[in-house]
Amino acid sequence: MNKTMMIALVGVLAIVSGCATTEETVGDPGDPKKLILATQLDENSPYAVGFNTFKEQIELETEGAITAEIHTNGSLGGNEDTLLQSIATGGVDMTVVSPGFMTQVLREVDLFSMPYLFSSYDHWLRVVDGDVGNEMSAMVEEDTNLQVLGYWSAGVRQYYGLQPVNEVDDLRNVSIRTQDSPGIQDSWSALGAIPTSVAWDEMYQALQNRVVDASENDFTNIYQSSHHEVTPYLSLTDHDFTTRFFLTSDVVMERFNEEEQLAIQRAAEVATEAAREADLELAETSIERLEEEGAIVNEVDIEPFIEQTEPVRERMADELEAREIFEAIRSLAD
Repeated sequence: MNKTMMIALVGVLAIVSGCATTEETVGDPGDPKKLILATQLDENSPYAVGFNTFKEQIELETEGAITAEIHTNGSLGGNEDTLLQSIATGGVDMTVVSPGFMTQVLREVDLFSMPYLFSSYDHWLRVVDGDVGNEMSAMVEEDTNLQVLGYWSAGVRQYYGLQPVNEVDDLRNVSIRTQDSPGIQDSWSALGAIPTSVAWDEMYQALQNRVVDASENDFTNIYQSSHHEVTPYLSLTDHDFTTRFFLTSDVVMERFNEEEQLAIQRAAEVATEAAREADLELAETSIERLEEEGAIVNEVDIEPFIEQTEPVRERMADELEAREIFEAIRSLAD
């Protein structure tokens, strides 16, 4: 997100609670109230599964008084930047975004993108579904006029590249495409790698032409992007049990009475479970297909990787002023 866009987003979020929306003033009183849900991902993604579950559940909860209109494939915004801004301006009512796009309005959120913050999927669940998740949701709502309806996942991120990784030394001087987050990039640097920025839609060619040696992502994204065709080695580094935020805004919720708001929250809880389950199922299918199509997968002893990157997590916890949350997350580890 560039500086101009960031300033615009922060400004919009600051005033959004005072803005009216078309839904409040237009339409037959007998028509169902409509919520617009949008994602940049396709109609087969776990996000779409979650959205469709939300639609079914909210219509069931309210006996059709509230419905949902679902937009996939980036039809209302091809990236999370645009969708988050659309939440603020009223073009979209609900979407799912990653921590990196939330940090423009709440720095502490970037803690959730740190490699090796979570030791397992169960650890992640204990965090996001417990007091830490509740505290983070409260911080988001207090500082941004956004509301967290649930914590979704986008799989577990793994290393893949031209050569396998078995130990930390294997990453020395390896150029690896990473997300543009200081904590993420510093973590890979601590492992000896050279973090590099490459647009995701340019990655296949970048790997094929040896512009970079490696990348990192979850099984589903690796498979769907066909990167295993040009980088056959997939090393199970398990470095990021990803967190995604299912969001709406105060303005959206204020269109509904208290009973309807509770129905929305209940529907969001059911949708969250459905999206998580779909993510796990798709990950399992994707790794099976990767191996069937020639990917060479190896297990990794990740303890040395965790130890090598611990100073980065410690430093980032302080820089993000998120020490209390960091310690709470660590206390819930396996």
